[in-house]
Amino acid sequence: MNAGHRQADLDRLPGRGEFGGQVVAGPFQPDAASMDSDQPLFGMPPEALYLWGTLRDVEGDLHTIMRRIPHDGKPKSRRRLVVQSTIGGADALRMHPCGIDSAPHVDPIRELMGDAIEWRSNPDAGGRPFRARWANETCEWVEDGIFELHGTLIKPGLQWYVPGRRASMAYVATIYRLEGSIFDRPCEGLIGFDQIYMYEGGEVYQQLDPLIEDGLEHLWYTWATCYRDGSIEAGHFMLGNNRFGFGILTDEHQNVRLTTDVDGEVFYGDDGYWPTGARFRFGPDEYEFLPDERGRMPDLGPIPNPQVDGRWRRVGDTREPEVWYAWGETVPASGSTPTRRSFAP
Repeated sequence: MNAGHRQADLDRLPGRGEFGGQVVAGPFQPDAASMDSDQPLFGMPPEALYLWGTLRDVEGDLHTIMRRIPHDGKPKSRRRLVVQSTIGGADALRMHPCGIDSAPHVDPIRELMGDAIEWRSNPDAGGRPFRARWANETCEWVEDGIFELHGTLIKPGLQWYVPGRRASMAYVATIYRLEGSIFDRPCEGLIGFDQIYMYEGGEVYQQLDPLIEDGLEHLWYTWATCYRDGSIEAGHFMLGNNRFGFGILTDEHQNVRLTTDVDGEVFYGDDGYWPTGARFRFGPDEYEFLPDERGRMPDLGPIPNPQVDGRWRRVGDTREPEVWYAWGETVPASGSTPTRRSFAP
């Protein structure tokens, strides 16, 4: 479909109960009872807990780590720990075999203990055990024989909601700064300790996903940078087609900035697949994405949304980063710039 046809489709008014991907977003006060609850949000049950982020060790290697723990304990895909690493001199993040022997997400144990909640692997499921503990201000994530991490919350929680009749999504996120060890090497990093809500039967990237299936997504990044002067930026950048797109950031003082007044561009190399950079206009500010030279994740694909780790910074910002991550994706099929709705709401 060419750009003219895409724009013609956008200029048609949406149907009843549809909003073209218009997002509702804002901060929230995290609490363990809500994380443990089976209650739906906006008519959607909890889909899964997502633990995911980036570590850098003292030897200079880069690692991305991820677990998807389905709320019902019945995984259909992504059944175990995923670790991608540059260990061994890799020029990109490559799948590490440690995940093969990790405990699967079959009937994990979930226990609420005051204002803390813990997920543990079921001993009957086999594999190397894991434990993830969320305690509001702090967190722990331990994968037996692989890594042990302890985190401090970057406040507050940040949440966003994409309404739709066919497919919808609510994303409830907390970002933690981490320290610990991986493969017996000291490391630092950041993770998202996030929950997603979708209509019954939904799963991100698989089914009833409004971002991919409805063609809304153009760029999606969760990121944080902790600077050597003590300042912090952390949050979410989403660039999309139709009315979809927003930015939300918090800082070291819990000052939250939020806008749907966003635009931007993704730059691709000669292959037209891997992004070589991006710009994101966040209200009056412009940010640029700096891919890590080893940040590509080829072993996840081929997929329609190639994922690359790196760093976001405001254009002209000279602060020196200390710990950072920016794990996200773009959609090459959408082209370099999003197709935005042209009429005022």
